[in-house]
This record gives sequence, structure tokens and C-alpha cells, in this order.
Amino acid sequence: MKLYIIAALNSKRVIGKDGKLPWHISEDLKRFKKLTTGNTILMGRKTFDSLGKKLPDRKNIVISSKKIDDVETYSSIDEALEILKNEEKVFIIGGGEIFQQTINRVDGLFLTLVDNETDGDIFFPPYEHLIETLYHLEEEEIHDGFIFKNYLRNN
Repeated sequence: MKLYIIAALNSKRVIGKDGKLPWHISEDLKRFKKLTTGNTILMGRKTFDSLGKKLPDRKNIVISSKKIDDVETYSSIDEALEILKNEEKVFIIGGGEIFQQTINRVDGLFLTLVDNETDGDIFFPPYEHLIETLYHLEEEEIHDGFIFKNYLRNN
């Protein structure tokens, strides 16, 4: 199994505000859909609640202490990853606590760096110190107002 984080964050590492994305970037949403469709997505309960429903054409896994009707739910990341070990790709899609618990364990980071200073209440964990030590920049795509950066784990 290859395990990836996919997230959009700004210069303050904000990823959410009041249970929502603090921006709307259609290219980022298209990239998210392209990368995750046909694969497994893993998220915390708050992220699932913010989506309002399971995302189509993906296996949706939620980490929560409480069972969620009609959703595959596990009480810990380790439990979920053990069950998912035979999946080809698993994308961790949030939120902040789940990213914090997995950032040192993943095979890659698919980040959208948003060029703004929006405040929020959910943050991506510090990751800059992991670049070059744990991960290297594999691909970068610069757009007006945001940059896609793909980091892969060093061998």
C-alpha cells in the first residue's frame, strides 16, 4: 500500500475555517478528484461531517470513536491501515489531527499551497523540516494564486 496526504493550505498552514475550506479553487478540486477517484480516502469524523456525505467512486474510511451509519469506520488510524494494507493507494484527506498523526508515515504529500493569508481554525502540521530529510520535491506546477507541489519519500 502507498499512503499519501492530499491537502490545500495557505502560508499560515490553514486548511479549514468553521468546518469548511476557506477558499474555492476549481483546479484544486479537479486535481483532488483526479488523484483520489478509484482509490481509498481516509479522513477524520470532522472532515467527513464537513463533506456531508461519502465521496463517490472512492472507498471512504472514517476514523471516529463512534460508528457512523453506512460508512466504514475505525477507532484508530493503525486499525484502519491494518485493514487497508492490501489497497494500492490510500489518500489521507484530513483533517488537522489525522494529518498530524500520519505526516511522518506517508509515502508522499500532494499539497496545494494557496497564496493568501486567510485565518482559520484548522491547521496542517509543520512539515517544512521534513522536506529534504524525509521527502523530496518530485513535481511542482505554478498557477496564479496557488502552487501544486508533490513530495515523495526519500528512498
